[in-house]
Amino acid sequence: MREVNARNAVECELIDEAIGRVLAAIEARGWTDDVDIVFTTDHGELQGDFGLLFKGPYHVDSLMRLPLVWRPAPSAGVTPAVVDTNVGLVDLAPTFCAIAGLDAPEWMQGTALPTTAGTTRDSVLTEWDSELFGVGVHLRTVTADRWVCTTYAPGTVHDGTEGELYDLVDDPLQQQNRWDDPGQRSLRDDLVDHLRERQPPKHEPRLQLQAPV
Repeated sequence: MREVNARNAVECELIDEAIGRVLAAIEARGWTDDVDIVFTTDHGELQGDFGLLFKGPYHVDSLMRLPLVWRPAPSAGVTPAVVDTNVGLVDLAPTFCAIAGLDAPEWMQGTALPTTAGTTRDSVLTEWDSELFGVGVHLRTVTADRWVCTTYAPGTVHDGTEGELYDLVDDPLQQQNRWDDPGQRSLRDDLVDHLRERQPPKHEPRLQLQAPV
């Protein structure tokens, strides 16, 4: 694990250097004042958390708390800020629409990223659906304030009653699952209700993606 993490640090340096070359190319073409720069990724890495490596169907901070940097075009006149509210990758598409001065299509999920410090959102949703090697796993998670609540839909190894509930303030490493804690039952039920109310409509026919593993 030490070797994996050391190599990860080297990869971060390589990415940093590559971004510098991209920015230099933009500057050389005279585009800097009118170009928005967005840097993010699709998932995190476990890197030894919970004794695991790589990634998987786990909605924990190791995999969900991602680097996200947005430098608006200087000509837009946006004041630099650190925004620490919850956001999701589905917010990127409506953000790009806003940058272009277009209304986001009705079918598009998410909302444009906030640009001012102190902005708050009540929650953000995260989904996982996979059908690999005959094993179906389906997760739905809501992150709200200090809590992360995950429900498991019926699948190959889940019957639909399981879930996870973590307090990110008292348990930042997510070691204590409070899902079955009687003292948190009311909170759990409220979060699950909130999660179900915020679910986007299902696509019919179901969208399918085939990709090499």
